[in-house]
Amino acid sequence: MAKKKMIKRKSVSKPRSTRKVARPPLPTGSNIEVIARAVIVHRGRVLLCQSVKHGYLYLPGGHVEFGEAAAAAAAREIEEELGVNLSMGSLAMVSEGVFNAKRRHHEINLVFHVELPNRASPIPQGLLKPKSREKHIAFRWVDLAAAQDLDVRPTAVKAWLAGGMDGEGVEWISEVS
Repeated sequence: MAKKKMIKRKSVSKPRSTRKVARPPLPTGSNIEVIARAVIVHRGRVLLCQSVKHGYLYLPGGHVEFGEAAAAAAAREIEEELGVNLSMGSLAMVSEGVFNAKRRHHEINLVFHVELPNRASPIPQGLLKPKSREKHIAFRWVDLAAAQDLDVRPTAVKAWLAGGMDGEGVEWISEVS
């Protein structure tokens, strides 16, 4: 009696929908950048970074590395740029925008409140008189009310700052249509 050969068959599931969604092709090298930022407010003023070359302002922070928590990325960037260790608080605002700067960018900004020391503890000197460790940026304190008259980027963050950062929970602002 001949032995029967057992053949294993893979079951292949059919896709639920065969309809294709038409999307424009992505530009070469395109990706979504995730930026962790910190909003540091003291006595009605907010600490902003300023591009030395271009002059525009933005909240301190930077790119989130793969596998890094966003709040940890904001704290790391501030330590690298200012030499100050700060604790990030709750997520305050999320903005989304697309812009051109040498190439097209799609950016998601996660903005965290910074937990400043209580009144009994002094604010770190590196915050009171901020001095950048990086040549391409400077730091300056700006009155919250003046934010609307300055070139703060992204514009969603500018509007949020000028509005006094009011609102319950996390605010979401998208400039992408």
